[in-house]
Amino acid sequence: MITQKEINEMRGLTTLKKKGCGNGLVIFRDPRAKTGGLYFYGTMGRKIDGKRVQRDCWIGTEGRGVGCFTQKQAMEQWLLIKQWSVDNNRNPADYVKAVAAKLQEQKNLQDAVQLFLDKKENSIKTTTLRNYDNQLKNKVLGLIRPNTSLVDLEWSNGGRQTVMDAVHNIADGSKWSEANRCQRLLFQVFNCAISQGWMKKGSNPAEKLLGDSSPEPSVSHHPSIDWRQVPSLLKDIEMNRSNSSLQVVLSMKLLLMTFLRTGALVRLRWDWFDIDYPDTITIPGDTPGLKRKRGKNDNIPHFVPITSQMRKLFQFLLELNGSCEYVFQPMRESKFPHLDPSAPNHFLRNLGYKDVLRAHGWRSTALTTGIDVLGADREVIKKQMGHLPEGKVNRAYDKSLQLDKRRKFLEDWCDLLEGNGLRV
Repeated sequence: MITQKEINEMRGLTTLKKKGCGNGLVIFRDPRAKTGGLYFYGTMGRKIDGKRVQRDCWIGTEGRGVGCFTQKQAMEQWLLIKQWSVDNNRNPADYVKAVAAKLQEQKNLQDAVQLFLDKKENSIKTTTLRNYDNQLKNKVLGLIRPNTSLVDLEWSNGGRQTVMDAVHNIADGSKWSEANRCQRLLFQVFNCAISQGWMKKGSNPAEKLLGDSSPEPSVSHHPSIDWRQVPSLLKDIEMNRSNSSLQVVLSMKLLLMTFLRTGALVRLRWDWFDIDYPDTITIPGDTPGLKRKRGKNDNIPHFVPITSQMRKLFQFLLELNGSCEYVFQPMRESKFPHLDPSAPNHFLRNLGYKDVLRAHGWRSTALTTGIDVLGADREVIKKQMGHLPEGKVNRAYDKSLQLDKRRKFLEDWCDLLEGNGLRV
């Protein structure tokens, strides 16, 4: 193989020039070309009618980016073509047409979607996989025929128009957030197909371009309240004018004290009260609501120190639900063996806080108040919120728990809530 420096030097040549890269791969400089001017092709000798003849095969433009090949990528492609030529006793130049024809018969959009979902199955959470499945099969495949050939969906064959028509149809004038999610999923689906050799490199029709007419979704945060509004909230929760169930009211009070995400809160189990860390709940890292990535950091548990106020609440719940697996029980027949994760938000809505506060927005209230009112350290609060250290290096080396500081913060926090109307 020639060096990258030698390749770069060829760019300035004003005459035709060829250089071998090994194994029959050649890099060719053509100064007459309007763009690029450096190309790869392969050449190999074959016997035809008893005579040895030389056959060439175009690989592509040298460079980095969509539709281009580095020397390493060109060599990989050429060795693949050479082997195909030998195995099939065909001219290497026939490779692209032969493979495309074969794929057109065998692989379609539904095949690519299923391949993508199968590959994701062991790397993402079940709920996320279910959402992907719903968006791709119920939305995308409802607009683009599942048996559409992947070759027909390649950019150069008009696939871009097909994909963007579907994206605009999903948006329906206003649902751009949903449409953008589907486009990003399709981009991953087609990349998966390209990696399998089912589509040509550089042919992904769902690529997001700067000039796309579909606007990026605006960032919206969960509504939250400031500390001045907290006493009124605590009073409304205690009065419970919506006549919500006791389990829901208690779950809301615990949410205020711990600011856990609702997914983790409603899944609390009695066997998570840790004997290794006294007065602490240890929530496994793979619990929905902790936002750990499956297979990457879902082995890291989250610790919740128990304050005196929490202990009173748990003692009452133990009498109420102690014979059950989960701390909070479902109120009626449900698909969940525990309290529905949407219950705290429904409670807030029924209290009149629909556009004022959401359960997740309470985390913002806790972080802001913890810093401004209690003077707590931001990193201590973020650890208690379940945030992992930022950056790969910090995540790799920072294993600190800071449980004593987190316990002190939660004790001060619960005392502050109790002093402003929280009853346990």
